[in-house]
Amino acid sequence: MTRMIPAAVVLVFLIALLLTAGCAQQATVSVIPSGGLSGSVAKVEDHWNTGLGCYWKAFGSVFTTGGDAARDVTVNLQLIDTRSGNIRDTRTLELGDLAAGDSRSFEIALDGECDRTYRVEVRPVARG
Repeated sequence: MTRMIPAAVVLVFLIALLLTAGCAQQATVSVIPSGGLSGSVAKVEDHWNTGLGCYWKAFGSVFTTGGDAARDVTVNLQLIDTRSGNIRDTRTLELGDLAAGDSRSFEIALDGECDRTYRVEVRPVARG
């Protein structure tokens, strides 16, 4: 019985270590303006959980740059492996219409690996 207690303590410690572990890599950001729209990303955070594994959360905004409104705005985001250049994940968010001088915030999770370094590419697009 006394041999089981140290083993149980080690097991609990290992489980706690796994549950609190995060990804150790960083992500850079590039924004590609188009048609009177641009964007910014305030931060990209790495996360880990037992269901999803490693994933990245991007927090940013899209805004109009000219004096015109933008209709049916979407923002396309890609998580790109900086070493291989391969696209790991792609997401599209529909943001609706933006008035001239207006902005809209977004938060999105992108699927990635814990042992990679990524670039998040943000491309806002207006359809009308």
